[in-house]
Amino acid sequence: MKKTVFLTLLILNSFIGFAQNQGKNVLYVVDSIPIIEEPKEGFGMLTDKEIDRVEVLKNKQDIVTTGYKDVDEIIYVFTKAYAKRPDSIRAIPTTNLMVRKMGTWYPKNESTAYSGPFIDYYLNGKKQGEGTLVNGKLKGKRFIYHLNGKVSDEITYENGIANGPHKRFYEDGTLMQKGLFKDGKEKGVWEMYHPNGQLKQRSTFNENGKMDGESLSYYSTGESKGKNVYQNGIYQKKKDTDKVFELYQQGQDLFKQGNFKSAIKKYTKCLEIKPNWADGYFARGTAHLNNFDFDTALADFDKTLEIEPFFTNAYANRAFVIIRKNEFGNSRTLSKSKDVQIFAMKETEMSEPDLAKICEDLERAVSLGDKNWMVLDAAKKYCEK
Repeated sequence: MKKTVFLTLLILNSFIGFAQNQGKNVLYVVDSIPIIEEPKEGFGMLTDKEIDRVEVLKNKQDIVTTGYKDVDEIIYVFTKAYAKRPDSIRAIPTTNLMVRKMGTWYPKNESTAYSGPFIDYYLNGKKQGEGTLVNGKLKGKRFIYHLNGKVSDEITYENGIANGPHKRFYEDGTLMQKGLFKDGKEKGVWEMYHPNGQLKQRSTFNENGKMDGESLSYYSTGESKGKNVYQNGIYQKKKDTDKVFELYQQGQDLFKQGNFKSAIKKYTKCLEIKPNWADGYFARGTAHLNNFDFDTALADFDKTLEIEPFFTNAYANRAFVIIRKNEFGNSRTLSKSKDVQIFAMKETEMSEPDLAKICEDLERAVSLGDKNWMVLDAAKKYCEK
């Protein structure tokens, strides 16, 4: 029972370390690490399935000895991943229990910089990253991991500065990006890749870490997306390209103001100049969606994904076209003014074909890394049986 109560508190407080519980100050300590600040996005949720045991410390004298005088209660959480770690691994420190001063890592309450290996962990106890510190500074290869355990980043350091090869990977292990750092700056040819392994972008950096020369972009189909030219980091103007982006930015500004019809006109002008531009179709489709032009929005998202099959947000937006069309397709306007329209949503039963399309697109969006809460909520509502 205590475990269930704890989990409820942990979720409601978004993992904030100090929490108010019936007028008490409660500190959560996960795998020996005090959770004093809300963890950064991407550090994973902690669920009942991942917890090995929970211990509660209430004795005030014992609490004071921990160094947290203002705490009324400490709840210690131990994950299953932590329970499985051998003592030799547990002995390796984490930077979460260190302090960083002027770019140098120190064990807490110590004046000598740390030298040796370190391992950092996600909240659920899985490895988040590891490397080596020499006199408090990164040296050699540092690895960062996805929640699924696969390598996310492989970076080479010298005296705390990125200096050597760098690689970044998708969650399935496919190469996302590679290049070379020299004294903390990009140098030479850097390449980015689509999830299917096709080249996405190739750029060249000079000795000063500035983009220099042609920067080429490609769709995952292998078709050319565009080319920009730089001289020592300065973009070299190009008439047609600049006009497209000028119109696009005007459309974005109008979209933010809620003037969807005018935004659509700007995006259409972009596409007249650059007809095979996935971003333009996506922007126009999103404006159509917000303007309740569902069929035209669907056509634009279809075109977006025809040009770029890995355009992540287009899958979610295409799913929302069908959802909104079912909700508002025959909606009744309750009130209308110059600036505001209020529509009545209708309760509707999704047809099997529509539900299948919605789930296929939402699941595809999530698999490609779309973590937007609206997308996740919709996937849970429409796709979980």
